[in-house]
Amino acid sequence: MREKLEVFKEKLLQWNRVHNLTGAKTPQEVERNIRDSLKPLEFLEGEFQRAIDIGSGAGFPGLVLAIALPETRWYLVEPRKKRAAFLTYIGTLLDLKNLQVIPKRIEEVDPFPADLITSRAVMKSGELLKVARPFIGPETTILLYKGSDLSRELEGLERYQIIKDGKRHYLILKGADIGQDNSISHSGRSHLLSLLPEEEGEEGGDGGSHRE
Repeated sequence: MREKLEVFKEKLLQWNRVHNLTGAKTPQEVERNIRDSLKPLEFLEGEFQRAIDIGSGAGFPGLVLAIALPETRWYLVEPRKKRAAFLTYIGTLLDLKNLQVIPKRIEEVDPFPADLITSRAVMKSGELLKVARPFIGPETTILLYKGSDLSRELEGLERYQIIKDGKRHYLILKGADIGQDNSISHSGRSHLLSLLPEEEGEEGGDGGSHRE
């Protein structure tokens, strides 16, 4: 796994100099994003056959998780052409047979049941849960990588888990606990360590199709 992550890091830095895929410009910054992507594997519970990463950007967290979880089939949803091209290139280069890049907005993807849905800094939690609703079943786990202002997005949510790591807040929900109407305000594996202009980055150095 580590060798593949090193190749990913090297190629991302090369592409980033030309295409500005992410705000992470140095090896150290890319490594922090990799560690951020992998951190939930220390506490995330369950076995996942099919996972969707919404707004994969330059690969955080979806591509990194696809490398770390080869038994899970990963669908990376990324509508921006340069980023989708990079994700496809890395998937081919690393022979990630468990990876499929979908160059569309999540609203344009034909629904299918997912065991795990991830997203990092793409849109407010309530908005994301609404657009992801067709893919969510009662047993679906939703993992959202959020910043320190998460409290403003929790109104209307009754059951959830938050794991804090510095400024990062990992919000974990189950499909059965979300509610069918999504009327939410818009306001264990420790060994595995928006719509913004193309040139902009975000906290942590990457984002998705809609960004906070």
